[in-house]
Amino acid sequence: MRGLLLEYYFVLRSVLKTKPNLRRCLVRCCHCRIFFFTHPCNAGRKDLRCPFGCREAYGKHSSTQRSVEYYRTEQGKSKKRIQNNKRGKTKTAVDIGERREEIEKDSASNGSKLDAGIAIYLCMALSLIEGRRLKLDEILAMMARIMRQHSMERHRRIDYVIAHLMANDP
Repeated sequence: MRGLLLEYYFVLRSVLKTKPNLRRCLVRCCHCRIFFFTHPCNAGRKDLRCPFGCREAYGKHSSTQRSVEYYRTEQGKSKKRIQNNKRGKTKTAVDIGERREEIEKDSASNGSKLDAGIAIYLCMALSLIEGRRLKLDEILAMMARIMRQHSMERHRRIDYVIAHLMANDP
């Protein structure tokens, strides 16, 4: 983990050397203290969380808190009673956003697992770095190419065969 973080900071510093105007978009996560790029409209804010997990964890925590507070009220209790009575009678699909579902479906069809939040963050950060608007489809295509590449390590042939057999266990 530490090696990945060092590599991440190395890339971050090299981007800032080539694009010093992005320094104002560099913020620190208020939870884990990792530096990351934010959209220029959020530059200077101190209450942002990183897209590497803190943002989603805080969202889940806040959602739980709101639900607990709501279901403690009289209106919430009656609503929960109605919901519990419906349970098992009908199936409801949870809509997590069309774009998020599309990203995860595309990445699954490529044989890789790509987090939709990271893909959206990469789209924003790379748009800032390149100075042009990037489409999410471009980012997904780039990620598919990167994740499809084979390792540069050299192994004996038997190691490849064993790895293949372990991955495709009948």
